[in-house]
Amino acid sequence: MEKVAVIGLGMIGYELVKKYLELDDYEVCIITRSDRGFFRDVEKYFVDITNENKIKETIKKINPDFVVNTAAMTNVDLCETEKDLAYKINALGVKYIGEICKEITCSLCHISTDYVFDGEKGNYVEEDEINPINYYGYTKAEGERLLRELDYDLISIVRISVPYCISPVKTNFFMWVLEKLRNNEVVNAVIDQWNTPTYVNELVEGIVKIYENDFNGLLHFGGGEKVSRYEFALKVAEIFGFDKSLIKPTKSSKLGWKAKRPKDTSLNSKKVEKLLKIELKDIGSALKELKNLKMR
Repeated sequence: MEKVAVIGLGMIGYELVKKYLELDDYEVCIITRSDRGFFRDVEKYFVDITNENKIKETIKKINPDFVVNTAAMTNVDLCETEKDLAYKINALGVKYIGEICKEITCSLCHISTDYVFDGEKGNYVEEDEINPINYYGYTKAEGERLLRELDYDLISIVRISVPYCISPVKTNFFMWVLEKLRNNEVVNAVIDQWNTPTYVNELVEGIVKIYENDFNGLLHFGGGEKVSRYEFALKVAEIFGFDKSLIKPTKSSKLGWKAKRPKDTSLNSKKVEKLLKIELKDIGSALKELKNLKMR
């Protein structure tokens, strides 16, 4: 039985632990900053990844075969005002994890973001040059750079985009829209920002397969469809049977964001589809699946 350590218990970490608990061939443990009451029967270690000694000691003690780092500071505007903390979590903490994984010869999968790109091109492939335009993107790009500089073969970096699922842990764009529609509230969604939203249920299955296929390197794991936030919100209303007139188009300049947002960071995920022999779902198919899961 192989041992997996999942770092971070946000939306992706939670779903990944849940996935591994369904599999017979793995023992899973969690590294997180604080106890949120989930997975009471799973071994947990309460560690901040910015504490170099503690995170390295903990991973060494666990001695896992595979580490997945989902921990990150993802609030784009907060990263602009809390730059020191953002760099510690998104760059230095990642470096510490990579260093100890190399020391104990353990595989590592690190979750990164489409925001390493400037958004001028769209349909980005893994070989495209990165050029972040906000501090969040910069810190995530730094995390990637620090891992590459370790020159360690057992590392995979997976870039994702606007992750969504039904989560008891953390809200996301899909859940925010759904809650607004349920309350008969107007949803202001931008028409000038495009992504390929990552369906988290597919992502966690993909992470399992990435390790099982011994893949190392850089992968884009977006979704099967490029949409604006406005188009995404309309799909949520349509699939879940809410009034589409509540979805109002707006421009990103009207929302008062502190950080600049890239225009089009859509990811080309053909490489991961070919590698894992999968076909990523379009937004409609994924939302229908989520609707069915919610009704069980």
